[in-house]
Amino acid sequence: MGTGVIINQNREQSEEIDIIIYDNRILPPFVEEQKVGVYPAECVLGVIQVRSWITKETIKKYAESARRLYEEIYNPASSPMADYQKMKPLYSLVGFYDRGIKRMSENDILEWMMNNAKPMFAVCLVNKFSWLHVVRPEGTLEMADEYNEETKAYVAVLLDNIRTISQRRYLSLAGHEDWLGIYTRDQGVVGTRT
Repeated sequence: MGTGVIINQNREQSEEIDIIIYDNRILPPFVEEQKVGVYPAECVLGVIQVRSWITKETIKKYAESARRLYEEIYNPASSPMADYQKMKPLYSLVGFYDRGIKRMSENDILEWMMNNAKPMFAVCLVNKFSWLHVVRPEGTLEMADEYNEETKAYVAVLLDNIRTISQRRYLSLAGHEDWLGIYTRDQGVVGTRT
């Protein structure tokens, strides 16, 4: 895990992401200095944005951020690989306090998330609820209880899916690929003589 930006083979990069979960077996980060890294898109399995406060506007902002990440960094035109868009990482948002969301009913939260939180994989408001875009088209919603089952569900489902994605991706990319060469080839020549 690390913090930083995701880069694709066209040298396009994402905005800074709080937590990037990646598979070092595929390709390690290019730079990891001062706890900020540059992560090749092929190795990123999940991203988590962490905020103290979550509002409806915050959720919409990060849903748009996820959409941009998928459309720009994981655009099939950014890689010679046919399944590049299938490599999109799971994008989630977690927060600790809210403004206005907890006053909504469970059905209203589920409907609102279905209409506003996609394409994110998950949103967790600790001690309030977790919405996971799994099982049904509208996702599933777990409300808080005295044992924080909603937060446990968020962590368990996220980690289980990341593990599954990691195994599938590693096996699908197990053949030799010159990953470093893909990123450095034809990037212009530095220091050439004229």
